[in-house]
Amino acid sequence: MTLALERLPLGAVASCWGAGFVAMDVVDVDGEPFAAAGGSCGNVMAILAWLGWGARMVARLGDDPAGRFIREELRRLGVDLTHVTAESGVRSPIVLQRFATAKDGTRTHRFSLTCPGCGRWLPRHRPITLAQSESLAYADDAPSVFYFDRVSPASLRLAEETRDRGALVVFEPSSVADESKFQRAVDSCHVLKYSQERLGHLPDLPFAAAPALVVETQAAAGLRYRWLGRWWQFDAVPIADVVDAAGSGDWCTAVLIHRLGRNGATAMLAARHETIGKTLREAQAVAAVNCGFVGARGAMQALALGDFNETLGTLGRGASGTCARRDEDAPKTAGPSLNYCEQCDAEVVGVALAGRRAG
Repeated sequence: MTLALERLPLGAVASCWGAGFVAMDVVDVDGEPFAAAGGSCGNVMAILAWLGWGARMVARLGDDPAGRFIREELRRLGVDLTHVTAESGVRSPIVLQRFATAKDGTRTHRFSLTCPGCGRWLPRHRPITLAQSESLAYADDAPSVFYFDRVSPASLRLAEETRDRGALVVFEPSSVADESKFQRAVDSCHVLKYSQERLGHLPDLPFAAAPALVVETQAAAGLRYRWLGRWWQFDAVPIADVVDAAGSGDWCTAVLIHRLGRNGATAMLAARHETIGKTLREAQAVAAVNCGFVGARGAMQALALGDFNETLGTLGRGASGTCARRDEDAPKTAGPSLNYCEQCDAEVVGVALAGRRAG
């Protein structure tokens, strides 16, 4: 199978609205940290913007250094931030990522939501408001796709409103906080995607009736998906020298949207099984390319699209991929000095973000 990830052609119109988790990722690479805009929603929207989509995000951030950092990077990548707030007195989410070596010698990543100095919680996600959802719900234009990864009254309203207007609705939950709202979210979506690690313990989730497509990612075991009532299994795409698997699920989601969502829900629902399977296999391969780089969007930050497709083509031919350019070659620009935590000694938990990956 020949694989290539192309940007939307000139003149093509496809838009995705995204509501959910956006944060500043602080990635510690052997004591040399860097920062990047992240979070599931943040990554998916950034990747879609990179691929030529009209990516419009709705989120709540603070008017603080982390919030300004996130907005600056996403704006530079082409994400529409008209509906992203900068609220005084609000602290923007921060996620710490570190690496560890497993017993079998493989490298794994770990996320932390607490300050390593004082143990207090770092700033967390704040759900969007109903006022924010109203400003989009009554917009003159409608998106091709609506993506959300957090459940709130406002995100549910947008999911249901955009579905009624023909959008493909993609729901990617990571947890269940309120069962009734969660069920409503599942019932509103066309595509339900989740990881076995986080939600595989829910016995009824694979049998949800409303979504046309259900995708369960299974890390090194690959993924399985349900289409037209039947389950199918794909093994993982092999790649040599896995550096960082963080963000793999976000790449998989972005490619799924890129391939199946350009013309809204109607086109995806009419797709043949061959198209669904090919799309998910390509999404796996794209995610595998990113595993050769540090950071959730490391591949798009380090590689030109041609180099990206060179590696992707290797994977499509069934070979274990090696990256065309190593991550250390990625250009860097000076970033701000930020603290993990505003509640304890900056000398203990502060980090000078000497480099930020350039998009």
